[in-house]
Amino acid sequence: MSTLISAAPTTWLARAAAFLVTLLLAVGLWAVPAEAAGYTLTASGTSTTTAATPRTLSVVYRYNGVARKNTRVALQRYSGGTWVRIKFVTTGSTGKATASVNPSVTTRYRFRTSTATSATVTVTVVPGSWAVAGSGSGHGVGMSQWGAYQMARAGRSAADILRYYYTGATVGTANNPRTSIDVQVLGRASDPATTTLSLSAGSWRLLDGASTELATGTSARRITIARTTSGVTARVTENGTVRQTIGARPTLYLEWTGTDYWPGTSGTVTVTGAQGTYRHGRLRISSPGTRPNVVNQVAINDEYLYGIDEMPSLWGTSGYGGAAALEAQAIVARNYAVLDKTEGLKASCDCHLYDDTASQNYTGWKKEGGESGSVWRAAVDATRQDDASTVTVVRNASGGIAETPYFAASGRGGSFSGTASNRDAFGTAAQSHLAHVPDPYSAQAPGNPYVSWTGTLTQAKARSVLGFGWVRSVKVTARYSSGQIKTMQAVSDKGVSRTLTKTAEGWRTTLGFRGSWAHTVTARP
Repeated sequence: MSTLISAAPTTWLARAAAFLVTLLLAVGLWAVPAEAAGYTLTASGTSTTTAATPRTLSVVYRYNGVARKNTRVALQRYSGGTWVRIKFVTTGSTGKATASVNPSVTTRYRFRTSTATSATVTVTVVPGSWAVAGSGSGHGVGMSQWGAYQMARAGRSAADILRYYYTGATVGTANNPRTSIDVQVLGRASDPATTTLSLSAGSWRLLDGASTELATGTSARRITIARTTSGVTARVTENGTVRQTIGARPTLYLEWTGTDYWPGTSGTVTVTGAQGTYRHGRLRISSPGTRPNVVNQVAINDEYLYGIDEMPSLWGTSGYGGAAALEAQAIVARNYAVLDKTEGLKASCDCHLYDDTASQNYTGWKKEGGESGSVWRAAVDATRQDDASTVTVVRNASGGIAETPYFAASGRGGSFSGTASNRDAFGTAAQSHLAHVPDPYSAQAPGNPYVSWTGTLTQAKARSVLGFGWVRSVKVTARYSSGQIKTMQAVSDKGVSRTLTKTAEGWRTTLGFRGSWAHTVTARP
């Protein structure tokens, strides 16, 4: 009897205590030892990011597989050899909570309650970008324009400049063929679908491909050109009123007074959407693509060269002392044009040359009639021997008209500097006159804006170029003799290393920098 009486209170007390513990645990007023059986915290989240991009970590809190809602969970980070609480998050109805983190360096995180601790989640921080310190501008092959300017200032002649930058080439003469060349001034896919032609003074006439006159007018009348599947059309207007409409023709020609095609009062033609204005030659209008295609037909050795806008005309004035550089520019521009004329018309543009850096920058009268335009014209004339009907050219080792690429300014990379060989820059078969030469003159030229620059290689661009999910580090591991980038090495966030080799021009265009002479590559957040 006494045994039964003493046992009852004990059993009742045990049950009461168990109930109380359960109640206290339920309301979170009593803690049990960490890692209590049945309680789990499951953490997840993005493992790699940049310092500028916050990331979200998630945790799910369960007891014996059942979600624990409305419970505060501590988020901790490992710092200085210990775990430090950052914040609390509260679980929702599914037992899940999230927290945004924005570490500046690679950091380990975990979630913790009094009953459980999650596994560690490491957020690896990689650079958001790299600052690439460089110098120079352009592909690097042939004549450096700023270098030529400095050589001219130092008293070198045009021939001296050309022989220096085109090693082994000779500067001589060739017969002036007095032929024209076709320069596309409008017609790229990015150009407008219609264009308007207007004359500043004098008279104009519009002809078809058989030289039949279709319309004529003065500067008071404008011509709007459009393209159809059958050819190009024209609409003549004056003060907003349509005066004449011309149906589709395969080809139209615009001629104006003051040119070799039609004597009289001189004027200049403006083509809406084109970069230049045009005083010489005539315009041929066709439609080889999806836009009206406008070509300026001009004589190579004066009219075309007068419109080449590749060097500041001011360089040739006495205050600048660079007249020889302008003459050298005229000669290499002539070589370039003659070779493209020899190759014939390009089907894509129905032209020999483009008017931009795809060929040579040509703005026509805007250059010739612009600031110190007479100085540039005099430089061109100095390379023509009209009495002998010859012009100055650069010849290669075989005696032919040499390829004469040119660019803005040489730079430096590491301990190397100077111009590039055509093989290193373009990957083409080596030409002896397009070899690497040292070029201290570019950096010495006063006013050279390319002595130094800084470009940005973004994480996204690095990932795209180098084929990694995330890039942890980037560096230049090999250079060409010019100092331009040859090989870059990248290491991924997983520690995988990869190298990539390109031509110097391939790196310049891929990275989108002024040049591929790179001094240093520095990580940024």
